[in-house]
Amino acid sequence: MKKSLIALAIAGAFAAPAFAATSNVDIYGVMSFSLDWANTDDAAGDDSDFATAVDNVSRIGFKGSEDLGGGLKALWQIETELNTDAMAAGSLAATGSNSMRNTFVGVAGGFGTLVLGRHDTPYKLATGKLDPFADTIGDYNAVIGATQAANQSSRFDVRAPQTIAYISPNFSGFHAAAAYVEAKANEGAGNDETQAFSIMGMYDNGPLFASLAYETHSGNILGATATQEIDAWKLGLGYSFGDGKVGFVYEDIEHDAAANSNSRSAWYLTGSYAMGPIVLKAAYGNADDSDAAGNDEADFWTIGADYNLSKRTSIYAVYANLDHDSAANQAGASGYGLRGGAGYNAAGTEVSGFSLGIKHSF
Repeated sequence: MKKSLIALAIAGAFAAPAFAATSNVDIYGVMSFSLDWANTDDAAGDDSDFATAVDNVSRIGFKGSEDLGGGLKALWQIETELNTDAMAAGSLAATGSNSMRNTFVGVAGGFGTLVLGRHDTPYKLATGKLDPFADTIGDYNAVIGATQAANQSSRFDVRAPQTIAYISPNFSGFHAAAAYVEAKANEGAGNDETQAFSIMGMYDNGPLFASLAYETHSGNILGATATQEIDAWKLGLGYSFGDGKVGFVYEDIEHDAAANSNSRSAWYLTGSYAMGPIVLKAAYGNADDSDAAGNDEADFWTIGADYNLSKRTSIYAVYANLDHDSAANQAGASGYGLRGGAGYNAAGTEVSGFSLGIKHSF
């Protein structure tokens, strides 16, 4: 209630007439910062780093809805990442600029929810619950949603602009979602515009979680001079028992390029166990050799713990290790890297990192 009143007061100060008919405006967000150590055996450059107050996807959002009658309501959301730790090279001057997260307008009713704007793809949403190290150096995007080429990193774990998305009602724990994107602004000379279609089904009821998702991209993608297509499907499974949870993700990506195809498969296994305010977590994942080159496999493992000081505030510790095989791909470097570990992804290197942080949700 306090959040809503504060948001309405702020909105009224700038545009009182525009907000007068709004039934509610809520402010929400996450602040998460950490001390990070990273190390790589890459002999070609600096092989270790220490960083203070790293921003782990801190963000703020505003959302609201309006009752239109007849079981129909309008809804909207504006959310932005804060990027507070961006720094100019060789200087303490801040250079960060906010980047938009899920920002949309839509309508909802008995038929489900329809939104237009920037939104997580259904493919991304399908297994987000199975990533206990999300938004840390242990994020599963080191192997899930990414392919080997540098310009394909996290290609299938995106928050897409220019999106129209539909989310079905929940039927006893099951719901589905579909989204379509046609990015004409990315059209290259003589090539088709980039198009994408994403769909998923999810069952989340009681101890059992299961999801299946598919996504395809076509047109002028990956900087290609001719129309290409790349698609992916993944399966997510989870089970809770008492204070424990286990999860599994399998993913397969297919790229139709005649040469240097980045087709590959990956899998990820995770487990966690709560002991009062302490949650112990571990995960292991593998990205198989791609069709682009042999010996470009990557193994990824993570361990960590959360200590919940309250329902909204926790401190956490994470250790992650990523081991690349010896061969580079056509882009000259592996696309798998620890989150935030730019420069630590050369083929053949073993990257590790430790992070100690605090997180508050509001």
